[in-house]
Amino acid sequence: MRRHPKLAWTAAGLVATLTLAAGCPPVSEYPGDAEFQRTPHSLLPEAPSPFDTNATPWHLGAGAITGTGPEQPIAFPHYRHVTVAGMQCEYCHAVARKSIHAGVPQTATCMNCHTYVLKDSPEIQKVKGYYDAGEPIPWVKVHDIPDFVNFAHDRHVRAGVDCTECHGQVGLQGQVTNWTEVDDNGERVDKSGVRWPMVRETTMQMGWCLDCHATHPSVDKNYGEKATLRRAELKDCWTCHK
Repeated sequence: MRRHPKLAWTAAGLVATLTLAAGCPPVSEYPGDAEFQRTPHSLLPEAPSPFDTNATPWHLGAGAITGTGPEQPIAFPHYRHVTVAGMQCEYCHAVARKSIHAGVPQTATCMNCHTYVLKDSPEIQKVKGYYDAGEPIPWVKVHDIPDFVNFAHDRHVRAGVDCTECHGQVGLQGQVTNWTEVDDNGERVDKSGVRWPMVRETTMQMGWCLDCHATHPSVDKNYGEKATLRRAELKDCWTCHK
């Protein structure tokens, strides 16, 4: 059988073919790319679409670490809630232990406290506005795993993986900080405030996940003498790409 020149099969080409066949645009065309910058992975080398020899090369990957975070509708300080008040992650992200999603709290959860605590704060008034309107707060995602990855929060939480191992030092994010900037006249200006309420501190790329599966102590703790076998299973493509 004669092979069509535009269907040259490579590892990356196969992924591209399956992605396009499913009706999905190349990663570079996904909306929100400015917020979810992507970085390459060695297992998915740069390759054009197999359907278009003139296509712009693209990569598959997860979020790049930019050191900044998207602007949120509420200036929520994790630092004040986690570090100062000592709240547990699962008080707000209540379904993380029993669902593939961590979830975000309903506004009613926020108002459990803020009906009485700091109720006159401008940011709390914004929360109350969403609560009174019966609308969810339109948070902007900071971490976004591609749809072709099967990731379950519940399995990781129950296995003993700490939230900070994937999401970074969340308890330090959103604290009031002091820094110095140089204005248009070259003068140094002292500033204070919340610089980045929530940022991405880990890549969450495939290689990063595989490294964790290969070394995380929870595998030894949970599987004992079967840990080596379990680590082999965790390297199987089917584990994350069902």
